[in-house]
Amino acid sequence: MLQNNKKNFHIGCGYTIGKNWYNYDNSPIALLDRIPILKNINKLNTRKFPKDIKYGNIVKNLLCEESTADNIYCSHVLEHVSLSSGKKMLKNIYKMLKIGGTLRIIVPSLEARIERYIQNKDANSFIKSLNFVNDDKKENFIKKLRFLLGGTRHRWMFDKSSLLNELIDSGFENSKIRECKFGDSDIDVFSEVEEEGRFIESNGELKAVAFNCTK
Repeated sequence: MLQNNKKNFHIGCGYTIGKNWYNYDNSPIALLDRIPILKNINKLNTRKFPKDIKYGNIVKNLLCEESTADNIYCSHVLEHVSLSSGKKMLKNIYKMLKIGGTLRIIVPSLEARIERYIQNKDANSFIKSLNFVNDDKKENFIKKLRFLLGGTRHRWMFDKSSLLNELIDSGFENSKIRECKFGDSDIDVFSEVEEEGRFIESNGELKAVAFNCTK
């Protein structure tokens, strides 16, 4: 039973699931893991997705009835779809939320990567940091296929201004959008799914773009 019967949706959950959340992932590998006959022969992932994950495509469909979701958490997902699909995704998220509902969304920062490039002038590192392509010839076929099918490849990137504009275009009011950081939500249930490494990457240098939005 979800806490206080709240409808909380974790979109693109990966391996992180919250006990008081509906945890959704759209990875083809997550779908394979749901099929018993394929789960045991699936070699694309060394880790198996938690069994409680739900498979759903937020770009194509709402994950609940319109205006019924209390909270939505979406961390490092938007960059894995095209810009046009990302627009559909944000509009569907807005439709899902009830009035007063909260979205917390995080994406890797294009601006942070550009700033690091300006400092070190390392073009190769900059291109790799965008995660658009996989140029590692040492990787075997399975690893390359995982990169293509597992949802790790980036298809678009955002800075603060561009993500803010997309959120406003999807329906959120500018006055109800604020930059956020790890652990600063006054809604306790977000602590079940938030990870500090999503706000500041493991090297401690690249900060993500993160917003807290209220409908």
